Amino acid sequence: MQRSAAALILLMTSFLLPARADERGWVDLFNGKDLTGWSQRNGTATYRVENGTIVGKTAEGSPNSFLCSDKLYGDFELMFDVKVDAALNSGVQIRSQSVDDKPSGRVNGPQVEISLDGMAGYVYGESAGGWMTPDADRKPHTHFKDGEWNTYHIVAFGNRIQTWINGQPVSDLVHDERFQTHPAGFIGLQVHGIGAGQGPYEVRWRNLKLRDLSEFKTLYNGKDLTGWKTTGNWIPQADGSLLIQPREGEQGWQRYDAYLWSDKKYKDFVLDVEYAYPPGGNSGVYFRVGDRNDPVSKGIEAQVLDSSAKTDPLGPHDHGGIVGTAAPSANQSRPPHEWNRMVVTCVGSHLQVELNGKPIVDTQLDQGAMKDRPLEGYIGFQDHGRPNDIKFRNLRIRELAR
Repeated sequence: MQRSAAALILLMTSFLLPARADERGWVDLFNGKDLTGWSQRNGTATYRVENGTIVGKTAEGSPNSFLCSDKLYGDFELMFDVKVDAALNSGVQIRSQSVDDKPSGRVNGPQVEISLDGMAGYVYGESAGGWMTPDADRKPHTHFKDGEWNTYHIVAFGNRIQTWINGQPVSDLVHDERFQTHPAGFIGLQVHGIGAGQGPYEVRWRNLKLRDLSEFKTLYNGKDLTGWKTTGNWIPQADGSLLIQPREGEQGWQRYDAYLWSDKKYKDFVLDVEYAYPPGGNSGVYFRVGDRNDPVSKGIEAQVLDSSAKTDPLGPHDHGGIVGTAAPSANQSRPPHEWNRMVVTCVGSHLQVELNGKPIVDTQLDQGAMKDRPLEGYIGFQDHGRPNDIKFRNLRIRELAR
């Protein structure tokens, strides 16, 4: 596929997505009944639907086979469950293409590995240069469980591909070259070829769902604080993240002008944020703040807090909770210095929070302590004072129209 055609695909991506989505933007890629919306490319392995799962079965002597989505996707978030026979290697293609854009053309592009050799979740260039995750970064792990359903979580945004297996981060890859050649494409479920006298083996997929990220706008440019206001010590980092490093003697959380505030107000939206805290780190994601001089009573805060070691029941002030109104349903905190990802969805009075891939808050603001809070306002990140050095990155938002 020529690069000009790939660029056109990227522009078309949002129009090709399924029309129906929940408030958080998720759509089902598989209807649980048949293979509508999918087509096979390459190979003679077979695909069937059985008990709400897609089952791929090897065919002796066949090259790699791929069941591919008819729709094309560029920036997106993908989740699915997978189970594979121990002797079989598999994978899921993302942003992939066929040579000459024909079903018989060789499938090529990034593949997220499915295997029991400790390499599951790393990114391979199928017929596209081999391993994309560098050798030094491919450290064997045991996150993928033999004989069990394993939950994959993939985020592809620009030149970055991030993967998790069963809630554990595996790969965080920036690959400019492959993004240039494969900015968008189909999703493909691989059944790997096998040698003579082997098999048959099977691989199973279920709960395939996708959230389009192509309409998200970047809130932080990775270089400076254009679009933001603060008197605090927010320092752009060389890796594109943003560090809040309170100055010596800066204590407490009521220095509201030291928070990082957006220039713009937002009403209904999906806000996507990543951050890493030190041991005991404390901050907050603020939104719909009507008065930046009094965000505690004129806005809403989703708590950022190192709750990773907490075993007691969680309250509204624990990580991911909505301060003053809603406790998280599960402790999804990553250990200190690891990246957490929070997704906040506001539609009218309906507020939902996902933390590290799991929904943890689903509440109606007009039915509790937040019923008098504004339905539109600024977005902010809290400077809680020394010693809360916290990094933020990948700040993006999708505004929603009602």
